[in-house]
Amino acid sequence: MRRHITAQGLALVGLLALLPQVASAAPLLTGLGGPAGFGTGNLPANDDGSSSEIDVSAAFPSGLTFFDATYRSLYVNNNGNVSFGRSLGTYTPSPFPIASQPIIAPWWGDVDTRGGGAPARNGVYWSITRGRVVVTWHDVGYYSTHDDLRNDFQLILTEARPGGVGDFDVELRYNRCEWTTGDASGGSGGFGGTPAQAGFDAGNLRDYVALPGSLT
Repeated sequence: MRRHITAQGLALVGLLALLPQVASAAPLLTGLGGPAGFGTGNLPANDDGSSSEIDVSAAFPSGLTFFDATYRSLYVNNNGNVSFGRSLGTYTPSPFPIASQPIIAPWWGDVDTRGGGAPARNGVYWSITRGRVVVTWHDVGYYSTHDDLRNDFQLILTEARPGGVGDFDVELRYNRCEWTTGDASGGSGGFGGTPAQAGFDAGNLRDYVALPGSLT
C-alpha cells in the first residue's frame, strides 16, 4: 500500500509499514558504498546523537524547498529523523505539528545503536549523490541498549522531475519494524508508552502529514 501526498512542491511517498496488516516489507536501497552498503557517511554507535550539519548542495545545488523555506543542509538524527536548521536529540516523539522544528521522520522513536554488531546491524548511514540523498537506519535497536528487536528503514530524497527549483520527492521505506517505543518513553519490551511518529512537519504549526498508525 502506498500513499502519495503533494504539498507546496514536496511529495511524500510513504510505504505504510506502520500498518503491517496492509503493508509488506520494502527492500532498502543498497550498493551506495561504505561498510554496510548504505553510504560512506555514518553516525558512531550512540543514543540520542546527531550528525554535524550536512551540506546537500552536491545533491541539490539550489537547495531543498520545504514549504516556505529553502535549505542547503540538514542533520541526521539517531532517533529516526532528519531535521533542518538544527539537530534534534529528543527521543520521545511529539505529535505533529511542532513549532519551529522542520523535520522529516521515517520513524521518530528512541533509537539506540549501542547494542553492537555494526556494520551488520545498529548503524545509521547516509549517501549524497547528484539529485538524491539516502539516509538509512539499518537494523537499529531501542533504548536502553536493547537489541532483541530491530527496525530497518530508510529515507530517500530525490529531485522532483518535472518540478520547480528545489522541489523534491520524499520516499519512506520500511523493511523491518519490530519495536515502537524505548524504555525512557514509557515503553516496556519495545512497546507501550509513547510510540513512534512518522511523517513530515514544516515547523510552522500548519503544514504537516502524519502517517496513519503514528503514535499508536
